[in-house]
Amino acid sequence: MKMRFIAHYSSSKHNLYTVETVGGRRLLIECGCTPKQLQNKLDYKLDNIVGCLTSHEHNDHSQSAEWLLKNGIDCYMSRGTMQALDLIHRRIYILENSHAIDIRGFFVFPFDVNHDACEPLGFIIKTPDQEYLFFVTDTSHIRQRFRLAFNIIAICCNYDKTILQSKVDAGKINETFATRLLTSHMEKDVAKDYIRRFCNLSKCREIHLLHMSGNNIEKQKIRDEFEKEFFISTYIAGEKKALRKS
Repeated sequence: MKMRFIAHYSSSKHNLYTVETVGGRRLLIECGCTPKQLQNKLDYKLDNIVGCLTSHEHNDHSQSAEWLLKNGIDCYMSRGTMQALDLIHRRIYILENSHAIDIRGFFVFPFDVNHDACEPLGFIIKTPDQEYLFFVTDTSHIRQRFRLAFNIIAICCNYDKTILQSKVDAGKINETFATRLLTSHMEKDVAKDYIRRFCNLSKCREIHLLHMSGNNIEKQKIRDEFEKEFFISTYIAGEKKALRKS
């Protein structure tokens, strides 16, 4: 079975992703929605969830962490994230930058990213069927270089700097808000440049664009732009399949 990456939610309101592999086992990435929303997206099945990775403490990524812990799901996060969430629980496992961990057959390599949070992380995940996922959201850039041939790339593509600047000039967006985007979220050309220059695409079959801002980026145009350059199926994370080309 090939790895399946599903973006159930991917926005400034909610984030929830699953990595599914052989035997139907699922690893959660983020839990930034209500417990009811989470259960609905998971078809009310928690028995095949091996754990949950939380990249940082912001509510749109961590909202249901305490609920998961209370319901027997191990949660993995940095010490900074745990402290910011003010959580203490025996099922919390601390992730450290550049230290791999085995989560019931899923090998996870966390790496630090640039975001306005306490010790935020991105993840490389090797599944039991020997496939690799590159996952990073909520960061302005990625400083690390990896030689792995990723099967799936899920990368933050939050805004288009041209659209953002035009809205600032028109007074439609506060300059303080725009500055925060520039220093904590990834612009579409930065994401594309990282993939072009530093990613081994020899085995890549999917690119997922994460955390897109509907007001500051033309989603379908950008998706087509990525597909035209990389010749890899590209998906707007969190959107309905109807937005895909037939």
